[in-house]
Amino acid sequence: MTHFSKSVLVVGLLNCCLAVGQNSPAPRASAAAYPASKVQPVYSIGAKQLSKTEVQNSFATPLADRYIVVEIGFYPADSETISLKQSDFALRTSDGKDVVSPASPETIASIYQKRPKSSRDVTLYPTANIGYVSYPDYDGSGRRVSGPVYGVGVGVGVDKNTSAATTDSDRQTMETELLDKELKDAEVSKPVAGYLYFPIATKQKVEYQLEYSGTDALTSLPLKAH
Repeated sequence: MTHFSKSVLVVGLLNCCLAVGQNSPAPRASAAAYPASKVQPVYSIGAKQLSKTEVQNSFATPLADRYIVVEIGFYPADSETISLKQSDFALRTSDGKDVVSPASPETIASIYQKRPKSSRDVTLYPTANIGYVSYPDYDGSGRRVSGPVYGVGVGVGVDKNTSAATTDSDRQTMETELLDKELKDAEVSKPVAGYLYFPIATKQKVEYQLEYSGTDALTSLPLKAH
């Protein structure tokens, strides 16, 4: 199969998958319907880490090898309106060493895009920039704890492998799918749901916990890929 034929096939598969369904998942009956959940005074939250197979079956964009995909359901309490922001979510590894922020659909699509240059291909690939973030300690002591945070960037490499995206149109197709399915930033007063895409922090086999720090309390939900 030629490189052109492979590109046409990939684009066709992407467009077919997008035609089937682009929308974010509907909120479940309650936060307790998710594998991990917690109830706080002004909201409830539920989460599910998708397995590699579930990611492959749910997305045309090839996320499974580079990203942890988490389905989140958010339920404001009655008469409450909450400013929901993706930046208030993070994944922490079970050993506490690594904290990862969600990646934007624009960044992910750019990472997967590949443009040809002379006889070889120029590939955009993910890079991790390590920084530190402080979290409030809510035990009443007033102390703050800190830990490393991975930020997503884009690096450049040269190879001859095929990619899921070779043109701007391919990139836009991926970006549209991820945007449509993500958990949106919004002022919410009723249940909402969606996916967040977290870069895999380590090659080691670890478990993650989802952290939400958008209100007065830090909520942590242990996750397991099913």
